Amino acid sequence: MSTTKHELFLELGTEELPAAEVMPAVEALRDLLIAGLDAAHLGHGAPRTYATPRRLVVVVPDVEAQQPDVVEELEGPHLSFAFKDGVPTKAAEGFAKKVGLPVEKLGKKTTAKGEVLSARLEKKGQSALALLPELLAALPAKINFTRAMRWGYSDVTFSRPVQWIVSLFGGEQIRFAYGDVQSGRQSRGHRFLGAGNFDVTSEAQWLAELERRAVMPDVAARRAKLVALATAEAHKAGGVLRPDEDLVDEVVQLVEWPVAMLGTFDTHYLEIPQEVLISEMREHQRYFSVVDAAGKLLPHFVVVANTKVEDPEVSVAGYRRVLSARFQDGRFFFNEDQKVPFVSRVERLKAVAYHRALGTTYEKVERVVSLAFWLARELGYPAVAQGDLRALADGPRPAGDAGGWALARAGYLMKADLTTAMVFEFPELQGVMGRAYADRAGEPREVAQAIEDHYLPRNAEDVLPTGELGALLGLADRLDTIAGIFATGKGPTGAADPFGLRRAALGIIRVLRGRGWHLSLSKAIDAAVAGIGAKRKKDEAETKAEINEFVRTRLRGVLTAGGIPADVAEAVLLASADDAVDAAQRAEALAALRTRPELGPVTTAFKRASNILKDKEATSGVVSREALREPAELALFDATVALEGQIRAAVAARQYGAAFDAIATIGAPLDAFFTSVLVMDPDATVRNARLGLIAKVQATFAPLADFRALS
Repeated sequence: MSTTKHELFLELGTEELPAAEVMPAVEALRDLLIAGLDAAHLGHGAPRTYATPRRLVVVVPDVEAQQPDVVEELEGPHLSFAFKDGVPTKAAEGFAKKVGLPVEKLGKKTTAKGEVLSARLEKKGQSALALLPELLAALPAKINFTRAMRWGYSDVTFSRPVQWIVSLFGGEQIRFAYGDVQSGRQSRGHRFLGAGNFDVTSEAQWLAELERRAVMPDVAARRAKLVALATAEAHKAGGVLRPDEDLVDEVVQLVEWPVAMLGTFDTHYLEIPQEVLISEMREHQRYFSVVDAAGKLLPHFVVVANTKVEDPEVSVAGYRRVLSARFQDGRFFFNEDQKVPFVSRVERLKAVAYHRALGTTYEKVERVVSLAFWLARELGYPAVAQGDLRALADGPRPAGDAGGWALARAGYLMKADLTTAMVFEFPELQGVMGRAYADRAGEPREVAQAIEDHYLPRNAEDVLPTGELGALLGLADRLDTIAGIFATGKGPTGAADPFGLRRAALGIIRVLRGRGWHLSLSKAIDAAVAGIGAKRKKDEAETKAEINEFVRTRLRGVLTAGGIPADVAEAVLLASADDAVDAAQRAEALAALRTRPELGPVTTAFKRASNILKDKEATSGVVSREALREPAELALFDATVALEGQIRAAVAARQYGAAFDAIATIGAPLDAFFTSVLVMDPDATVRNARLGLIAKVQATFAPLADFRALS
């Protein structure tokens, strides 16, 4: 077989792609290409990718120039069916036709089924040059985009029109077409700074030519340069760039050659909450904010453009004019919103639809506050007696109140900012504007902060609520959302999750773990589903079961994402997934024990015990020492009794490291028991005693983990 290997180079050149589509598209192109090479049995090296708004590139080094020859042996019918009186039957003839050989060329093979007909087929490997055109031509259509478009007279689709294709193997052109675009070897530089086509001969030559034509195709290098340039501009203003990784990731896919410029805006705009200004700059203009060392917004911004200009001041003046217009809008919305007393906006929520089956947003607020009081009591926080939400929240703060009135007040106001013009214009500011307007309305600081906090965390990287009130309301809000949507039969299906229920469940888990709150999730789900009341469309028991499994799945994902091995996470969750904090603590302790050799015998013995107990008559695990007689079973009984108290005390104190340390000591007695004792003794009395002993061992350790799940 030939060992010749060559570099495979593929570039799809397009009109400017949406920033969010660039990286998923190039990663999909890479994966599809590698899958195609693997399916074709063409060996290769590790692929490299490059991406800009105008090009998706995959380079695969060391691709074999020739498929290996393949010898395949196929099995046919049993000889007793293949021949009758020495004459081939239709079964033999059918097999011969299938493999493309005459019957006399077929062989015989002895298998577990007996002697069968067989066929040895030799398939000559094809050259990569013969295979690649069809393989490459099929790739673009397989990339999924949020939205795809057609262009010209072609029926093919892509996110944006394909303008050029470069496909080379060892420098030799691979010819194929996608729509009306024929592959070639000509690539293009920057649209403005490096206009003109150039021939590509290799990856190294392509990189050198693009650098001369003002294109940085390496995403990591382009990102580093963008950050360095923008940071330098911020330093000129005496500040630093406000951290915003998502914005950097977006802007880096808007430019092929980053150029940073510093701009300023009038200081009187700083009277507006800085979150509004940052959102205006970020969401509408893709500008970077500049802050001081304390994180306070400065009257400056950094814009990253895709081309150099002769007079940067002229460009910056244009950016400033556009930004000032946006800030004027923001100031108008902000001032108009404050003409309506913030507390009076709550009544307007009665006209805001939340969900057609679940009523208005005001009804949701009532459910959430009621559930928040239930959570407060479950978690041991003081809360006033429940009553009419409006009367409770509107009344004066009772003397000596320990938080009940503040919880009711914050809950009452938590969604009021949804009726403001500012949040209508900037939905991402809900909660932030609620806190700002509550502050200006003279609400207690803890109430105002809780309005913002109850939305936190918004995603996996976001911060957690700073106060207890916001954490309680956030838990209640998410639980109500999950319960309500599941109760209407509209839970997530596949990748579709229009109501963000997965994100809500992850938020619940993060808040509980961040606060260290030991909450029974099943009881909380029961309370949330009960709160939906007559609006529920599905069976109550079915709804609760679906939600419990849904949350359990998210908890498993959180544990494994945090470094817990998948089988360890499954083992602890099979024991109990009801308390997220407790499950995480048990998983961490078991993961630590996993590295110790003592766990091996324990795991093996537990699996053996489970296999023996399976399908046997139920046993309570109650067994007396007097019912046992063999030294090994007496030793196991004594070891188990000695550990019971230790395990109970450790579990009660949630000292799971000590609990699993105790479990590790049972390995030797268990192994000795199974080695020297016949569990399924013919004597029913002896047999039942030994089954009871095994069940006793399992029951002792059942609260910690199901060791059967460990690999």
